[in-house]
Amino acid sequence: MATQKQILAAFLELVNTYPSPHNGQPVRLRQDTDTTFTVYFERQRGLQATNISYIFSFVSMGIFIEHMHLCARALGHRFSYHLDLPTEADLHGEGSVSFATCRLDWNTRPADSRLQQALLFRQTSRKKYTEGAGETLAKDIATIAAAGHTVLNRLSPDQAKEAIWLNQRAVFDDMFDEPVRQELDHWLRYTQTQKQTAKDGLAYDCMELNGTLMKYIVNHPSVLHLPGVSRLLRRYYLRTMTDNSDVFYMQAPFATPLNAFNVGVTIMKVWRAIAESGRYIHPFGTIMSSAQAHADFIKLAGITNETRQHAYLVFIFRCGKSAAPVRSLRIPYQEHLVTE
Repeated sequence: MATQKQILAAFLELVNTYPSPHNGQPVRLRQDTDTTFTVYFERQRGLQATNISYIFSFVSMGIFIEHMHLCARALGHRFSYHLDLPTEADLHGEGSVSFATCRLDWNTRPADSRLQQALLFRQTSRKKYTEGAGETLAKDIATIAAAGHTVLNRLSPDQAKEAIWLNQRAVFDDMFDEPVRQELDHWLRYTQTQKQTAKDGLAYDCMELNGTLMKYIVNHPSVLHLPGVSRLLRRYYLRTMTDNSDVFYMQAPFATPLNAFNVGVTIMKVWRAIAESGRYIHPFGTIMSSAQAHADFIKLAGITNETRQHAYLVFIFRCGKSAAPVRSLRIPYQEHLVTE
């Protein structure tokens, strides 16, 4: 029979697989009692290069709390939490800020091995997708989204192809926004040595890119303005990314930290269903942070009357089956997730 120490270790190991933007791993836990934790957001591990980055940090908080909840269910524990969200201004700078307290009642419900397998399977894939979501899953995740007061829509195949290029074009555009370029450079891992040493960030092999070329473009963005380069990059990128995937987008209220937190909860519920179906997703986060790309996507999708109060574009992703992608690395939970 497992000891309480082993039960806690298994739980924290699974929790540590949570998704985060740029694989920044911004959440930390302090164990206050045998059953309670305080949850912190580490400011410098969140994104801060654009004004909208801060409200999207609350999405990351929602994703983490729902992921923690799913981990508890998978391992047979009951989970509850109380939110005490900071303001957007509280997320500026460095250091940690608390945003929730959680309670675990250990081994008080049946474990769910299928859910545990889905959480371990869940991953971003930037590989070619051999098939899309399928009608049944598309309907299921739309229903899950609606329960979280979120509208989920699917693009047509032609729109999806344009959205894939729009996401990559936004990455190239970011090279000319110096704060964004510096932030991206901070999180990119161009070599195996960098990846293995840091165990966080965006590794070149996970992104299906050549690390040396990626580093050169980040350090010499002016090359993107050379005649014909953009056209060649578009042709290359669409050749490697055009496939049988589906592209979905989500709209929800996004005016307050609580709105954004709830979006994160819904995203994690949708991602769980996708993982249980044996499919991956590829979030198009750059469209969300780039004002021009955001506006271009609104036009592409035919979205009208977008407002932060009622229906804002909050998440875009492609979905489908692919070969197993390269795994991102995580800092061991003992070294980062748990704090004194």
